[in-house]
Amino acid sequence: MRYTIAHRTRYHYPMPVHESHTICHLQPRSDISQYCTRYELSVSPRTRVFSYADRFGNDVQHFAILPEHGALEIVARSQVVTARGDGAAPPPLPRELIDDDPNRDDMWDYLHESRYVRFSAELDALATHVGVPKHGDDAVAWFQHASSTLHDEFEYDTTTTTVHATVEESVRMRSGVCQDFAHVLIALCRRAGIPARYISGYIHSGSGEMLGAEASHAWAEAYLGPRGWVGIDPTNDTWIGDQFVRVATGRDYRDVSPVRGVYSGASSSVMSVDVAVEALSYEQQQQQQ
Repeated sequence: MRYTIAHRTRYHYPMPVHESHTICHLQPRSDISQYCTRYELSVSPRTRVFSYADRFGNDVQHFAILPEHGALEIVARSQVVTARGDGAAPPPLPRELIDDDPNRDDMWDYLHESRYVRFSAELDALATHVGVPKHGDDAVAWFQHASSTLHDEFEYDTTTTTVHATVEESVRMRSGVCQDFAHVLIALCRRAGIPARYISGYIHSGSGEMLGAEASHAWAEAYLGPRGWVGIDPTNDTWIGDQFVRVATGRDYRDVSPVRGVYSGASSSVMSVDVAVEALSYEQQQQQQ
């Protein structure tokens, strides 16, 4: 599938601010499953934008606006081709093949706690409820089961958590948004000794009702040994297919937040975000070729 994506972020300050410094994770990645054919980032007030690749291989933009300004607008426009297929479940995999995988030694970041993925008594209780895959168990089936448990027993609610919510808080409230669902699933995987990482991106809802399609989306990937990194979206309880667009990869939300920055001046700001993901028709694709 080919998608066009427009992601607009606006900040309004009650009083002028100055010396603002911002970093953005808004550029879709190009890899074996998708290709970003076009990307542009515009900033108002106008300023020079710099790019670099972070330690996780994400494309990051950063900029500074030193003069006083009462508002900041960041618009990212991209076009992406995905080639993941329909999102079918991978074949079964015995748990021990993950433990014996030679790449496991390189997975320290994805096996231990991180800023928002912490182990706790609340997580222990949830893990007992979900179960832990043992020698001989199908790790793929367990990953699906863990996702389904969160989807069925947690409520998608945009009012109960903030972007700084921890796994402990999300489990206690049994609710949250896609970021929280992903964090909890990642925590369950890491607690079970399965490497897991956080993926930020977008989802195209199409004709169906997909939760989280109105803004940036997030899901989890688990490293399943010879199967490699396998993604599932616990918010919608679906394997990652062509309707998903990957932007950035990290240990948790802290590593890949779409826009983050600091400034001098007013102590508060009002932020608004608009995201539009549109699938191009065959005719539109032909016109662009």
